[in-house]
Amino acid sequence: MEYYDAAGTPYARYDAQNDRKARERMFAYSKGDPTVPVIVIDGEYVQSGWGSPPRG
Repeated sequence: MEYYDAAGTPYARYDAQNDRKARERMFAYSKGDPTVPVIVIDGEYVQSGWGSPPRG
């Protein structure tokens, strides 16, 4: 989140660990990949994890 805060990029944060509906949405985007964060921009899945290659 620090990266997006520093860049002034707005984002939404969801608790997929404790919110079942958020977890279901996360797995739908990531096709079951449990790596967090799941990055979605304008409804399009980008990646799970940070960096290149992505890591959780």
